[in-house]
Amino acid sequence: MSPTNRGPAARLLVGAGLVLGLAVAVRAAGRVETGRVVWVSDGDTITVRIGEVKEKVRLIGIDTPELDDARHAWRDVAYQAREYARSRLLGRTVTLERDPLCANRDRYGRLLRYVALDDGTDVNEEMIRRGFARAYTRFKFVRTKRYESVEDEARKVRRGRWSLTAHSAS
Repeated sequence: MSPTNRGPAARLLVGAGLVLGLAVAVRAAGRVETGRVVWVSDGDTITVRIGEVKEKVRLIGIDTPELDDARHAWRDVAYQAREYARSRLLGRTVTLERDPLCANRDRYGRLLRYVALDDGTDVNEEMIRRGFARAYTRFKFVRTKRYESVEDEARKVRRGRWSLTAHSAS
């Protein structure tokens, strides 16, 4: 058999090897790591134990209302966001992915990451979908257009923060 006429099994093995190699390269480049969520501060900030180190992590591309917002309705959304994040994340192992367009850390020293559950759920995106967060586009990130689209859908159906009056929901 000539080297250029390999069967489907050989092509499958080569393809699997390439995928595995890419996964190893991405991890080696420091873009993906796993850790256990040990605290949820609010809807967009968590603490994750990565190995023996606890790191504060700011979810890339989202912004939830502040827990101390003077507006009662906004505080309610902030607490709902935190409770939802706690119910989904606290005590769970998550995958943290760095965005190549973002800094590694924000001005407060928090890691900037996408957070995914073991079933592949993009938690950042889910917070927007449920109306707990808005797409935070002050800084560019790879998933900007996707998050903006998800926000548009949440706005249309007036989910979460978007159920507040249009005047106060921006």
